[in-house]
Amino acid sequence: MSLKTFYNLPEEVDFCTICVNSNQYPSSIPEFKHQKDRKNAKYISFGNDGICDGCKQNEIKKKIDYNSREKELLFLLDKHRKSNGDFDCLVPGSGGKDSVYASHILKYKYGMNPLTCTWPPILYTDYGYKNFKNWIELGGFDNVSYNQNPKIMKILTKLSIENLLHPFQTFILGQKNYAPQLAKKFGIDLVFFGENEAEYGNPIADNADSLRDKSFYTANNLNDVFLGGQPIKKILDDYSLSLNDLKPYLPLSSEEFSSTSIEIHYLGYYLKWIPQEAYFLNCLALTAPLYLNSPSLS
Repeated sequence: MSLKTFYNLPEEVDFCTICVNSNQYPSSIPEFKHQKDRKNAKYISFGNDGICDGCKQNEIKKKIDYNSREKELLFLLDKHRKSNGDFDCLVPGSGGKDSVYASHILKYKYGMNPLTCTWPPILYTDYGYKNFKNWIELGGFDNVSYNQNPKIMKILTKLSIENLLHPFQTFILGQKNYAPQLAKKFGIDLVFFGENEAEYGNPIADNADSLRDKSFYTANNLNDVFLGGQPIKKILDDYSLSLNDLKPYLPLSSEEFSSTSIEIHYLGYYLKWIPQEAYFLNCLALTAPLYLNSPSLS
């Protein structure tokens, strides 16, 4: 019997011979490119050996000279370092393992002055909110948390569920698009995300550089931008909204971005990013906050 496939998924299901991830695992594309028919959807690649790109990237990491990479990082940090008390880098995050680790390392090991920023979820869990509070209060960080217009958040979440079966999209849009907008407003030219998506199955070539691909946070034309699987114009017309209502969810225009000196990097390019170690540091934020201020935790 022939089964019908949806969302442009591969017709035949295969599993990685190492991690047993299936070829149905999504490969990241710009979140604002998702359309209802998902013709542009991409999925993790497998080689003829049956091994997925994520596992191949893991093997590549074992051969990287991270001492040399750290020297590159120091050069980058010194280029942006400020001595007048201003913020010299921006770390977006929720208070999970990656944002705690990145902000801690940048501040307490490398002496940077990071501003952290957060796009809150629609509804915090008690544990998630505790993590967020500990990150800021016990870790010792300034933070800008964006309180979204609830009406717009509900509309876009409803559309993402109806059209994409993707209730998490509004959160991802904020995570990815808010940081460049905020960096522009504050005049911060250095932004750090954690690890590259190539760690989990995006094309291996994406991890050959520390810079985040501009296609993930800029757009040439609003006609090419979709929220909840719908074109911007249709959302504005259907719900009698203004462009200002949707602005926080939108990528910067290519023209806006080119007028800045902002560089958006993956810290995981320079440092050996081990999720379990980042997780342990986050646990220390909950159980032994004094450790967070120890430069030895690197």
